[in-house]
Amino acid sequence: TMRTFNHVGMVLKEKMDDMIYVEPLKVYITDCNASPNKIEFLYFEPDSPMHPLIQGRAHLAYNVEDINAALEGTKILLPALDCGNMIIAFIEEEGVAIELIELK
Repeated sequence: TMRTFNHVGMVLKEKMDDMIYVEPLKVYITDCNASPNKIEFLYFEPDSPMHPLIQGRAHLAYNVEDINAALEGTKILLPALDCGNMIIAFIEEEGVAIELIELK
Protein backbone atom coordinates (compact mmCIF):
# COMPACT_ATOMS: atom_id res chain seq x y z
CA THR A 1 0.00 0.00 0.00
CA MET A 2 1.36 3.39 -1.01
CA ARG A 3 2.00 5.93 1.75
CA THR A 4 2.03 9.72 1.42
CA PHE A 5 3.72 11.79 4.14
CA ASN A 6 1.22 13.61 6.38
CA HIS A 7 3.11 14.88 9.45
CA VAL A 8 5.69 14.24 12.14
CA GLY A 9 4.50 14.06 15.75
CA MET A 10 6.68 15.53 18.49
CA VAL A 11 5.94 14.71 22.13
CA LEU A 12 6.04 17.58 24.63
CA LYS A 13 6.48 17.56 28.42
CA GLU A 14 3.98 20.41 28.86
CA LYS A 15 0.88 21.70 27.07
CA MET A 16 0.99 24.51 24.52
CA ASP A 17 -1.74 27.08 23.91
CA ASP A 18 -4.44 26.23 21.34
CA MET A 19 -4.08 22.46 21.64
CA ILE A 20 -7.02 20.22 20.72
CA TYR A 21 -8.03 17.58 23.29
CA VAL A 22 -8.69 14.07 21.97
CA GLU A 23 -10.66 12.58 24.86
CA PRO A 24 -10.60 8.82 24.09
CA LEU A 25 -6.78 8.89 23.80
CA LYS A 26 -6.24 11.44 26.60
CA VAL A 27 -3.87 13.49 24.46
CA TYR A 28 -3.65 17.15 23.48
CA ILE A 29 -2.50 17.85 19.92
CA THR A 30 -1.77 20.81 17.69
CA ASP A 31 -2.98 21.11 14.09
CA CYS A 32 -0.14 19.88 11.87
CA ASN A 33 -1.67 21.77 8.94
CA ALA A 34 -0.95 25.05 10.78
CA SER A 35 2.76 24.14 10.92
CA PRO A 36 4.98 25.05 7.93
CA ASN A 37 6.99 21.88 8.66
CA LYS A 38 3.92 19.66 9.18
CA ILE A 39 4.74 19.11 12.88
CA GLU A 40 2.03 17.90 15.23
CA PHE A 41 2.91 18.55 18.88
CA LEU A 42 1.43 16.14 21.42
CA TYR A 43 1.00 16.27 25.19
CA PHE A 44 -0.21 13.08 26.87
CA GLU A 45 -2.13 12.96 30.14
CA PRO A 46 -0.47 10.63 32.71
CA ASP A 47 -3.27 8.05 32.31
CA SER A 48 -3.38 8.11 28.50
CA PRO A 49 -4.10 4.62 27.11
CA MET A 50 -1.72 5.19 24.19
CA HIS A 51 1.18 2.74 23.74
CA PRO A 52 4.39 3.82 25.57
CA LEU A 53 6.28 3.99 22.25
CA ILE A 54 3.76 6.55 20.95
CA GLN A 55 3.98 8.57 24.17
CA GLY A 56 7.75 8.38 24.49
CA ARG A 57 9.12 9.33 21.08
CA ALA A 58 8.35 11.20 17.89
CA HIS A 59 6.21 9.46 15.27
CA LEU A 60 5.81 9.69 11.51
CA ALA A 61 2.36 9.82 9.95
CA TYR A 62 1.29 8.79 6.46
CA ASN A 63 -1.94 8.90 4.50
CA VAL A 64 -3.03 5.54 3.11
CA GLU A 65 -5.88 4.61 0.75
CA ASP A 66 -7.03 1.53 2.71
CA ILE A 67 -6.08 1.37 6.38
CA ASN A 68 -7.08 -2.29 6.79
CA ALA A 69 -4.84 -3.33 3.90
CA ALA A 70 -2.02 -1.14 5.28
CA LEU A 71 -2.29 -2.87 8.69
CA GLU A 72 -1.91 -6.41 7.30
CA GLY A 73 1.21 -8.15 8.58
CA THR A 74 2.29 -5.22 10.79
CA LYS A 75 2.99 -4.87 14.52
CA ILE A 76 -0.08 -2.89 15.66
CA LEU A 77 0.29 -0.43 18.56
CA LEU A 78 -3.20 1.10 18.21
CA PRO A 79 -5.88 -0.66 16.13
CA ALA A 80 -7.90 1.32 13.59
CA LEU A 81 -9.87 4.06 15.38
CA ASP A 82 -12.64 6.09 13.73
CA CYS A 83 -12.02 9.79 14.43
CA GLY A 84 -14.90 11.22 12.39
CA ASN A 85 -13.28 12.61 9.23
CA MET A 86 -10.49 10.02 9.31
CA ILE A 87 -9.52 6.58 10.58
CA ILE A 88 -6.15 6.34 12.32
CA ALA A 89 -3.98 3.49 13.53
CA PHE A 90 -0.45 3.17 14.87
CA ILE A 91 2.06 0.47 13.99
CA GLU A 92 5.71 -0.09 14.91
CA GLU A 93 8.43 -0.14 12.26
CA GLU A 94 12.18 0.15 12.89
CA GLY A 95 11.44 0.74 16.58
CA VAL A 96 9.40 3.86 15.76
CA ALA A 97 5.66 4.50 15.99
CA ILE A 98 4.12 5.06 12.56
CA GLU A 99 0.65 6.58 12.28
CA LEU A 100 -1.49 5.52 9.34
CA ILE A 101 -4.36 7.79 8.32
CA GLU A 102 -7.24 6.97 5.99
CA LEU A 103 -9.11 10.15 5.10
CA LYS A 104 -12.85 9.71 4.54
